[in-house]
Amino acid sequence: MRRHTMTRRMREERGSAMITALIATILMLGLGLALLSIVDTQADQSAQERTRDRGFNLSESVLTSQAFVLGRSWPSTPPLPNPSCGVDGAGFDDTIRQSTGTTAAAARLRANLDASYTDTAYDGAKWLVNICDDDGTTVWNDTLLNQKTWDSNSNKKVWVRAQATVAGKTRAVAGLVQVRQSSAVDSSFGLVSGSLVEDLSATTRTITNAPVLNGLTTRLLNDSPPVAADLPTYPVPSSGVTGLRCGLLDQLGQAKTCIPGSIAALSDTIPIIDDLVNGGKITQFPSTSSSNASTIGQLRTQSKTPPGVYMPTALGSGSAAGAPSCGITTPSNPETVVFIEKVGDGNQYCVVDVSTSRRYKALVIDSGRVIIRGNNTITPYSTETTNRFTGVVYALNLQTADQTSNTPLTPLVRIDQGARVRGAVHADGKNAQVALIAPDFDTGALVTGLLCPGLSCALAPTLNGLFGTLGVSGTVNALINGQCLETVLGICTVSLPPLAGGVAAVIAGIGSQIANYGSAIRSDVDVIKALQVYGASGVVSGTFRDLQAR
Repeated sequence: MRRHTMTRRMREERGSAMITALIATILMLGLGLALLSIVDTQADQSAQERTRDRGFNLSESVLTSQAFVLGRSWPSTPPLPNPSCGVDGAGFDDTIRQSTGTTAAAARLRANLDASYTDTAYDGAKWLVNICDDDGTTVWNDTLLNQKTWDSNSNKKVWVRAQATVAGKTRAVAGLVQVRQSSAVDSSFGLVSGSLVEDLSATTRTITNAPVLNGLTTRLLNDSPPVAADLPTYPVPSSGVTGLRCGLLDQLGQAKTCIPGSIAALSDTIPIIDDLVNGGKITQFPSTSSSNASTIGQLRTQSKTPPGVYMPTALGSGSAAGAPSCGITTPSNPETVVFIEKVGDGNQYCVVDVSTSRRYKALVIDSGRVIIRGNNTITPYSTETTNRFTGVVYALNLQTADQTSNTPLTPLVRIDQGARVRGAVHADGKNAQVALIAPDFDTGALVTGLLCPGLSCALAPTLNGLFGTLGVSGTVNALINGQCLETVLGICTVSLPPLAGGVAAVIAGIGSQIANYGSAIRSDVDVIKALQVYGASGVVSGTFRDLQAR
């Protein structure tokens, strides 16, 4: 019986369920552990991918930020010292929110990047930038890392390689950055100013009577206006235009009615305007500035980059007659931007002597006044080596707190003693004033030329001494109307009779002297356009490359 019961129990399978369940549990546990391992691996991989993505995002941001900055500070000249472009041997770097970089280049990017990457995941993230000359390539390759670090071929393209390391993971990208350029000032304008003081027409208008005024101003000024076009053959001037800062543009948009009062220094009558400016071409101009702050900042930067000349101060004087040299010792160079922050106390004159001619890309005066001065002789206009300044003269007028003031001030730019500007003159503020002072007439030559042969060549030296005390107006009056040379008891005993053909002869005499002087400002579009500033910059389409981790 017992054996039968035992055999029966041994044949029963009621315990197999527990074994099956145990096996299944073990299998499920193994599968779960395997899945957990997979999930953990995938989570780790995801975390690493997020880290790599952070590195990519940061490196891409560094690239685009640097591309933008290059538009404000293009690497057109070699840096000093001149490192290679290698990843470990050059470039500039920094750490997010730790300001470990000390270069000015790093500082230009730091604030933007620190403000953009506030996530704690970027704590301690390090970025690095390399700027490499493109060497004519349009596809990145690592051999560029040993090239020059500036735009040596002057094609306005450089490669930028940006690298970022986040949580130990490094990503790098590269892109070819191109910058656009534009003229710093409008090339159609020969002069931009609030008002103009010019004494050539004023002198001729006060010489004598109406017949002289009509004949002389028409002959001289229509042929050579004080501000002339690039090419005198234009029927309607497209350059050499005079821009007036009368201020109405600030309130009335497109108003063109600001001539009365704004150029009162030119004449007391409007018709003479047609004689004094290029074909009567006058355009209203905003009252405050020719250029924006970015343009001025770039000109300042260009002056600090060879072959530029940057001068924090220059000696100055309150008197134009006693003004010292501006002290620009650098030889003439058409690629040079000269930037003077302050002349004297910031409201004084200094002189640029152009008796042997000077050529710069631009002369910029921040606070103060400048005189472009010749040797007080009249030279043919075709002469390039004497009495010529070639370039853009730009007076920012920042010594005046309120550039919108209507009060006329001492001229910001004075062109005198036979000097001429080939290029353009810009003066900021509607109170800005530019003075064009023609060279002195040679009254001795005028007298000798008109009297010999004639009355007596022997008399000319005596008359020259006399007329030297009379000035131009007195001399011309004496020649045209006659002059009492000696009186006794109030009675004229020796007199110079009126010159035969008086008005015509005097006009011919003066005209022969100053015909070669030409215009004080002659617009030159090529010279004006040579003064370039950088504009929009960015990565050239199709050149961006993800270099992956290094």
